[in-house]
Amino acid sequence: MTGQPTAAQLGARIEAHYRAVAAGPMADVPICNPRLSVRLAGLAEWAGVRVAALVMPWAINLLILPGDAPWQEAESLAKIRWRFPSGDYDFVYGSDVGFGPYQVCSLFSPALEFDSMEVACDTAAAALTALLRAPVEPPAPQAAAGRRRWLFGRSPA
Repeated sequence: MTGQPTAAQLGARIEAHYRAVAAGPMADVPICNPRLSVRLAGLAEWAGVRVAALVMPWAINLLILPGDAPWQEAESLAKIRWRFPSGDYDFVYGSDVGFGPYQVCSLFSPALEFDSMEVACDTAAAALTALLRAPVEPPAPQAAAGRRRWLFGRSPA
């Protein structure tokens, strides 16, 4: 990725930025879960962009970040629909001084239902995995018909 930070560098920038936000403007805000801190729970390359799962005391989000593909600029707060293997999802465009342009999709906001950082990170990582995986197709109707034939003593045709 020419001119792009490594995944580790990008992750460190994102975490540092949101740790400062957690210690500053979001400190003692009632929607913050005191059991959560800031952690990038996963980062994957997909279709020329980077997709991340981010846990913060006030939210769990998916982020789309620039990668090898040309990055399309948009106005702040513009909604952009992305088609992932698992379906279509709306992301909101933003830019941050600490790590640059991004798009965000909120999974939990606030994130008060999480009892531990481990569970929050596992949930965020599972959401990222599910986002990038096509849904499993249900079994074909013939399978059910074949079982009925077997149950009633008829051999499969």
